[in-house]
Amino acid sequence: MAAPKFQVKPAPSSRPTQAIPARIPLGTLAPDMARLDAEVKQITHATRMAAYNAETALARALDGHYARAGDEAYALIREALTTSGDICPGNSELLIRLDPLTAPRRTQALAALCEQLTAAGACYPGTDLVLRYEVKPRPSPA
Repeated sequence: MAAPKFQVKPAPSSRPTQAIPARIPLGTLAPDMARLDAEVKQITHATRMAAYNAETALARALDGHYARAGDEAYALIREALTTSGDICPGNSELLIRLDPLTAPRRTQALAALCEQLTAAGACYPGTDLVLRYEVKPRPSPA
């Protein structure tokens, strides 16, 4: 076998390899940053996991009610969770009325999701008020 006609040389370095530390303390890079305590970090992770699980459960509940559930379920849930609405306490129920979403098909899917959530018959924590969800009707064009 013939020897190669060229050789690859390592790139010249302006610093020796030993001068680059393996770890750098956070305070030297960003003095205003602080490391979270282990308990705070665990609470933060638990909250994020609970939010993700709730979002996933709501997205799965859209299956069969939203034609594009496979592609847009999470986007629809994010929009629904950030939309405005009204909270109307009653004698034995707590009515949550959400404003319509950006597209009629999304609003219909949200209305179907509201029916499922209402059918669950959940109570607001610490009270006997049953949660009832609905979507406000879209205002008719004048």
